[in-house]
Amino acid sequence: MSPNPSSSLRVLIVGVVVAAMVYGAALTLALTGRVGSATGIVVLIVGAVLLPVALFIVRRRIWTPLTEFERAIRRVSEGDLSTQVPVTRDDELGTVGTHFNHMTRVLRDRAEEQGRFAAAGELLGGVAHEVNNPLMAIASHAELRLADGNLPAGQRNEMQSILRQAQRAAKLLRGLLRFVRAGEKRTATVNMNDVVRSAIDLVSYRFTIDEISIEGRLDPELPTVVGDANRLEQVIVNLLSNALDALRGVKPPRRLIVDSFIDDTGGRVCVTVTDNGPGVAPEIAQRLFRPFASTKGMRGTGLGLYISRQLVREAEGELDVVKLAEPGTRFLVWLPTARQAVPTAPAAAPQAPTAPPSPSKSLAGIRVLLVDDEELIRRPMARFLSKRGAEIREAGDGESALTRLQEGFEPHVILADLRMPRMDGAEFYERLQKDRPALAERVIFLSGDITHLASRGLSEVPRDRVLVKPVELAELERRIAAFVQEKAA
Repeated sequence: MSPNPSSSLRVLIVGVVVAAMVYGAALTLALTGRVGSATGIVVLIVGAVLLPVALFIVRRRIWTPLTEFERAIRRVSEGDLSTQVPVTRDDELGTVGTHFNHMTRVLRDRAEEQGRFAAAGELLGGVAHEVNNPLMAIASHAELRLADGNLPAGQRNEMQSILRQAQRAAKLLRGLLRFVRAGEKRTATVNMNDVVRSAIDLVSYRFTIDEISIEGRLDPELPTVVGDANRLEQVIVNLLSNALDALRGVKPPRRLIVDSFIDDTGGRVCVTVTDNGPGVAPEIAQRLFRPFASTKGMRGTGLGLYISRQLVREAEGELDVVKLAEPGTRFLVWLPTARQAVPTAPAAAPQAPTAPPSPSKSLAGIRVLLVDDEELIRRPMARFLSKRGAEIREAGDGESALTRLQEGFEPHVILADLRMPRMDGAEFYERLQKDRPALAERVIFLSGDITHLASRGLSEVPRDRVLVKPVELAELERRIAAFVQEKAA
């Protein structure tokens, strides 16, 4: 049997240590006079020759490669993922070098994938604005038509259908933006049923295409948990996507089952994602949650389950997989329940028998400045709010808005789009903060992508002063009324 080549370095180290010990022992004996002077001199001469040779070999075989490793690790820490170390020998350090080179190649590939993902998120942010604007124009015109009490029944049904489809498209687009641009971590109480529904919405287009039926039951009494809703949604989306990919490999019927429930002790919430796919291969089952473990070949990054488990553990929960007796896989997400009670809908307080104000004039006396470069959005908004009693002025960009204010118009509310030519909403807001800070506090932003706030230095703006396009006109009316009432309090 041939010796293991990887043991050569250990043999070299042992040999050098033994030689040094023998030389030291011989030197000690010579100095104490226990060995003849001639023999001692020979031993010392041989040792004086061999020991430097041994040290030279150790330097060449150990010290130099370790120095190269140190330099390579420093370059990687500085961001150079193309770093490779030379592998010239088949020993322990050669094996480490091979693994190091493989690691940097994998990291480089994953970094390129993450870069493409980040670029896609930036691109989607721009596309969202361009898509949300026509969606809002469509929805606004539909709402205006529906507000007409004389609209024939047939046309009313058509307008309602148009409005529902526009709202559905907007909901999907918002979900995509929320998923790819999660932003900073925001911990709060979360209803996992809402997280599951949002995640299902994001992947629902695949159910019909791949002939997959979705089943299961979400416990209506599910307690809340504490975590970041966007990150928990990312976990569920990843589990659903993995299940959908697995189901492609089996013939119909293809079943996806999503359940939520409380464990027997009542202290944990559980969400399960089950499919009747081929299951997890035994060779990968033991390392399923390790980085770069993938069952999808070149299509997968091998990071989805690893990151998902880390996100769940950040919320003090656990993500695990269960092997089923029949074909398929079941993933379980366990999360501790929030310490406060489950919020319930408050009972309606008795109201005094006073006549409510006419809904058609709910904004009577309120002055509104609309700042948006899209006339097809601005005009329906202006018409709707005018019918509700508001006094409206319009502007196509920040510069025009400043002109309206210089003309003496003093609005209670300024609705400003973020992305506009010449002067956008962020720059307009900064000008107001500098010159007229009282008016800056009356700005409500409109945007198809709220992450644009952070990129323009507006991350401190309260979320209740941001409306995500497309916004329903009835919701816009409600928010304006509540905002003015709050400022007057």
